Amino acid sequence: MKRSEHDRFWMMYESKVRDAIERSCRHASRTRTDSTMDIDDMIAWIDTKVWKMLENDSYPTFHDNPSVDKAIDRLATHAPTLAQWSYLALCRKHFRRLKNNNQYISGMSQAQRLAATSAVEHKIENRADMDAAIGSLRDSLNANEKQKLAASWIDKSDRHRIAMVLGATRKEDDRMITKTTGGGMNENAVQQMRSRARKRAAEIIQSASRLPFIGIATFVILTLSVTSQNAIAGEQTGGRKGSMTANSTSEVIPGEQSGGRRP
Repeated sequence: MKRSEHDRFWMMYESKVRDAIERSCRHASRTRTDSTMDIDDMIAWIDTKVWKMLENDSYPTFHDNPSVDKAIDRLATHAPTLAQWSYLALCRKHFRRLKNNNQYISGMSQAQRLAATSAVEHKIENRADMDAAIGSLRDSLNANEKQKLAASWIDKSDRHRIAMVLGATRKEDDRMITKTTGGGMNENAVQQMRSRARKRAAEIIQSASRLPFIGIATFVILTLSVTSQNAIAGEQTGGRKGSMTANSTSEVIPGEQSGGRRP
């Protein structure tokens, strides 16, 4: 494949192969690790693998100088194989981390395990604690990490809102978001940026909670977009509830009509 065709290849890769790879990675994670392996890590590994094969014109996709359409068709067809490769590449590190977490949990008494479980449920259900966790994430990430997390957010339409929540409001942050959203950066680089940024955010939240449950971190990260939408809605309404205004009006008018006297 010619160098001049690489940009077209990555555009078609994003539109025609990405969904197949994501489905295959999710299936592999569910069937082989009970959904404990991070899908984003698997996708980032595949993106890197495809990029290396493309740069080196290597087997099994680019060794015979295929057209862009043929290469895309091969990758979409063999997405399950790519997911299998990513699982094999990441499984040793993944299961070692799970083992360490299990050893930590097994060393706790029954009361400690119950307390830890209650703490997790409380953190997820209590909105104030969730806001505090997001605030901790905002305070702990440096400016560059905030920029990368916002600019690589999987939903492009939410990237500016995520930046507002995280406090990534510098001019260079806006330029980076515009660059990643407008196609000014290789999609493979964006995927790797997302994987590293999410890992860093998960480490911060997990460390702050002092619990070996990375699910808390994932939950907080995934609710950032919801929080940002609620924050914007609050700005639009001024933070007031419509029902309060209606109730206040209904209580005042009868008093005014009767002059404050009882009938």
